[in-house]
Amino acid sequence: MPVIIRNTPAGYDWGWYSREDPRLHLQSTDRQHDYKVWLEERGRRVFHPVGTIPRKVLKSLQQEVAAHRTLVEDRWVRFLIEKRWIELRFAAPVAVLVVYPNTPNRFIRTIDILEHFPGIPEKIMQLTADDVRLSEEKASLEIWPQLPDEDRMDIRLSTEIWEG
Repeated sequence: MPVIIRNTPAGYDWGWYSREDPRLHLQSTDRQHDYKVWLEERGRRVFHPVGTIPRKVLKSLQQEVAAHRTLVEDRWVRFLIEKRWIELRFAAPVAVLVVYPNTPNRFIRTIDILEHFPGIPEKIMQLTADDVRLSEEKASLEIWPQLPDEDRMDIRLSTEIWEG
């Protein structure tokens, strides 16, 4: 059970459990409260509380999520990869991500790698499926994972998956 946001407001911790709904959210993990907030709807960023949450709790959480949304999404990307809730399909120069495959929450994102690295079109066009992977460690689409770390390139997935 990762705790993603601590003590917001005082006494409330937020995160998710290992057996979760395939949809970005935070829920109280402090064992004293039972609240949940959806943070996405079919790939769009939202902030939708489930049920009634006290105003001071909701406002505090909403401010913290707004201030650290990318961090929360990066952690969820790692979770997506770990749970195999994201599939990668690749044909140079395009990576296609299927998020939450085989669920009602399924959506697709397309990443044109040339847009991210326009200075090396010949190299990008020569990429094969072996040259591109999902990196749980970096929460990224990793280019040339077989090379030393300093020669790899990454595209941060949290900025590619969610819109709005």
